[in-house]
Amino acid sequence: MIKKYLFALLLLITSPSFANTKIATVSKIRGKVSVLSPGDHEAHILKLNDELREDASIVTYEGAFVRIQFNDGSSTSLGPKSKLIVTKMDEKGSGIITLLKGQLRSKIIRENNEAKKHKFLIRTKSAALGVRGTEFQTIYNPENNITNLLTYEGEVAISKGEHKILSGRDYTERVKALSSNKLSRSQKHRLKKKLVDVVENSLESDKAVVVKGGQFSSSVGGVEGVTLPVNISPKQLDTLYANTELVQKVNTSQSSVVTTDNKASSLKIIPQEAPKEGVYDKTNARYAQKSGGFIDLNSGLYIPPAGNAIFSQRQGVYIASNVGGVDSQTGQYVAPEGLVLDARKGFLARNSASKDKLQERVAMAKGLNDVIDKDVVIRDFEAGVPDKYYTQLELFTKDSISLKLSSISNTIDHSNSATTNSRSIKETGKGFSLMWNHSSGGKWQPVTNFHYKNIRFSGSELGEFSQGSSSLFGMDVGMRRFLSERINFSAILKLKQNYYTSASNTLVYRLQKSTFTNLEIGGQYFIIKSKRFDVDLNAAFAFVPSKTARDVEIDSSTLLTLGGGFRYWLSRGTWMKLGLESQSTSFDISSSNYTATDDNSIFEVALEFGFVL
Repeated sequence: MIKKYLFALLLLITSPSFANTKIATVSKIRGKVSVLSPGDHEAHILKLNDELREDASIVTYEGAFVRIQFNDGSSTSLGPKSKLIVTKMDEKGSGIITLLKGQLRSKIIRENNEAKKHKFLIRTKSAALGVRGTEFQTIYNPENNITNLLTYEGEVAISKGEHKILSGRDYTERVKALSSNKLSRSQKHRLKKKLVDVVENSLESDKAVVVKGGQFSSSVGGVEGVTLPVNISPKQLDTLYANTELVQKVNTSQSSVVTTDNKASSLKIIPQEAPKEGVYDKTNARYAQKSGGFIDLNSGLYIPPAGNAIFSQRQGVYIASNVGGVDSQTGQYVAPEGLVLDARKGFLARNSASKDKLQERVAMAKGLNDVIDKDVVIRDFEAGVPDKYYTQLELFTKDSISLKLSSISNTIDHSNSATTNSRSIKETGKGFSLMWNHSSGGKWQPVTNFHYKNIRFSGSELGEFSQGSSSLFGMDVGMRRFLSERINFSAILKLKQNYYTSASNTLVYRLQKSTFTNLEIGGQYFIIKSKRFDVDLNAAFAFVPSKTARDVEIDSSTLLTLGGGFRYWLSRGTWMKLGLESQSTSFDISSSNYTATDDNSIFEVALEFGFVL
């Protein structure tokens, strides 16, 4: 009889219900939430103050929310229409959770043991997250297999992959098997320890990234690793942070939608290291979308600002306009009127009774699918990301340096002199220019250019004139103004050397140089513009004030510049350009014993190599 009681007690002790101690308590709940506890065959409705154990499976329904509290004060909240499994956890909130779908928000208290790796781990089918102590939010959508991460405070590591420890089954079956009663306690213990090790190793690999406060990263199908962290819209960041109970509106058509907001975030935002306009480095598999975008809580997709978005120096991100907005109460993304955002198909047009209206919506949806890189982020397999090139507005926010090598033809038509014969002085030469377009925070861009030309006229061309130096130098400082993707305006102060004829008191005739001030306004128009090449035309008009040089008076004049070029992008940050330029001006020259008119024209063929820094 005693043996029977001992045997029954042994069975009780080794049973899952006895072995699994309480790890957390339900501290807040809204709506319908169910839990399947270890050892149970059916789920039951979860209630406030209910206790949870390891291997518990929690499901929330539409509009529902639950927060579970650990003994150390750490907490995890599950949003509407979500599902998670407490895969391995202790009462201090240390362990691993599997998010099968939906939205999860956690606030994890850091442990004093700094030697420990990550206190809190989350895995999905496409990514793993590691936390030491922070507040963050993550979304997993099984329809497109996208996992994303938004960090509010602290740091969270994220890496890509399924992190398999069981084979021969699909992902969902493996997850359920690990938490079922089909495995012995020793098998579970061994496999869960192995899972933690696999996840930890992936988070310590060079393919993992660390996402800091105010930053966002995601695991998408068309990119080899996770995306580089970027700063999102400050307005959505603040609104999501305030929405601690993960409230979502079923119908956002009547929402108060905020599309643009110039206010900086109230949170401490860590500026991103990735280029703010986005990047794709094929060699090193680095991919980031443009900063300042919105997160769609349902699909998991990130909606970046469009190519013509304006950069806000105050917020440190691009302003996402004309791509939708966010609900002012919940932070949910709201698509532009007439469009919906589907997890698998991207932006779609809503039906409309008007054919013209429908076509307009279809065109808008197509444009926004290009903005979100639909063919990259919504994929079932990893593939190369299509090459991305800078828009004209993005170039205004970047430093770029270019070197231009020139072949020059200089013609001076000399006339109206009482002491010398009229003649046309022609010669060719060479030169180079070093041009620097400075980074800016908006549509104005400072420019600095340095020029050098070398032209040595032959004696037969010069006649009675003698030439001194053959070197001409110049420097430009000014601003460019972005007007559209095809039109730019410029205002430049130029100090440039030109040749002119003169005579000394003893009638020694010289071709000499002097530095002239040019006050120039101009414009650039792209007649052809594609991703990898463009063709532009440019024109500029300059006023050249009068000056005195070596007892010679040179009247004020004007200078007209016409040009154009063909530019080809060798890579995202490197270009080559073949350009033509023509300049013409006229100098009226006078002194006590000499007068003349010099019509000076320069024609230039140049090859330019440029680099975006």
